[in-house]
Amino acid sequence: MTAAADATGPVPGHSPASVPPLTDDQVAVVALAGLETLGHRRIRLLCAHYPGPAAAARGIVAGTARAVLAPTFGTAHAHLLDPCCARWSRDLDLAATRSTLEQRAARVWLGNSPGFPVTEPLPDLPVALVAEGARADALDRPRVAIVGTRTATPHGLADAHDLAATLAAAGVTVVSGLALGIDGAAHAGVVAVGGTTIGVVATGLDVEYPRRHRRLYADVRAHGLVLGETGYGVGPTPWRFPIRNRIIAALADVVVVVEATRTGGARITAEHALRYDRAVFAVPGSRRNPAAAGTNALIADGAHPLTDWDEVLLALGMTPGARRTPPLRPVPDPVGRAVLAALGGEPASPEQLAARTRLDPETVALALTTLTRTGWITMHQGVVWPS
Repeated sequence: MTAAADATGPVPGHSPASVPPLTDDQVAVVALAGLETLGHRRIRLLCAHYPGPAAAARGIVAGTARAVLAPTFGTAHAHLLDPCCARWSRDLDLAATRSTLEQRAARVWLGNSPGFPVTEPLPDLPVALVAEGARADALDRPRVAIVGTRTATPHGLADAHDLAATLAAAGVTVVSGLALGIDGAAHAGVVAVGGTTIGVVATGLDVEYPRRHRRLYADVRAHGLVLGETGYGVGPTPWRFPIRNRIIAALADVVVVVEATRTGGARITAEHALRYDRAVFAVPGSRRNPAAAGTNALIADGAHPLTDWDEVLLALGMTPGARRTPPLRPVPDPVGRAVLAALGGEPASPEQLAARTRLDPETVALALTTLTRTGWITMHQGVVWPS
């Protein structure tokens, strides 16, 4: 399917005039991401070899990319190299991609650009992200990913909806995968309170999957962003969904697993989150509930058991009373969050905080200096007060 497939015009609440002009590299990377079976790792290899995505696209068309991509096929699949290169050269359409991006008022962030939503140099990040939606500022707030099984129980769905609504009311952006079950309940909880949310998808942004979530896609676009690394026209290929989950983990400051099986996508997201040094919470469940087997296993492996939604706000360095006020302060680092959690909304001495966090006094002192400078705390007569 070409990049121009199903171009339905600007997304709700987002006009082309509000989107920065597209560069040749931005257009090229989305066109490359729309080539079936090319994949993000081959795109990364091409962009590392050539000066950038636009040059890589020219290499695809000219045939010089064949030598760059040959090692990725190996001896077992070497016979597929020439047919794939010929198909990619035939299907690459930069003009159609630019037209689609402009018609749909999409935003594109390159991985090496200052505006890329993930600032840390994490492994295996996408070369680029493309997004549609009315709320580009959704990326400017603290972000919590809420994930879980598609086959959730009524209790799990209610928990996801309530947790998402609570976080959104406090000014947190909720990130999830727009799938059935826990993901859908989380997005719906945000929409119910008028918060902001980001749906990370494994398909092209013009392919709304599952179909029963078409209304939810519209709601997420109106209250945030639909975001992914895949080009237009790419359908729901099974192998893309586990790969997508690393983006959910990378975008989040904290990941919460509400219900999950032992081997499902939510477990994969949690593993990526731990690899990326994100705080991971899991909602405990009955041992008789198969949908809670994954969350209970995560807790056994060291995830934080979540029984009070306010614990997530504390992990972000926010007070539970910060309802509907988007924090303008930068999110503290892990040490800062630990100190704020130990503070618990009440005054304490640095010595008490060191004892509660089990950190050495010098580390706590440095964290307190940073938290004071960024407005999270105040110090008065040797006592630490939450701001």
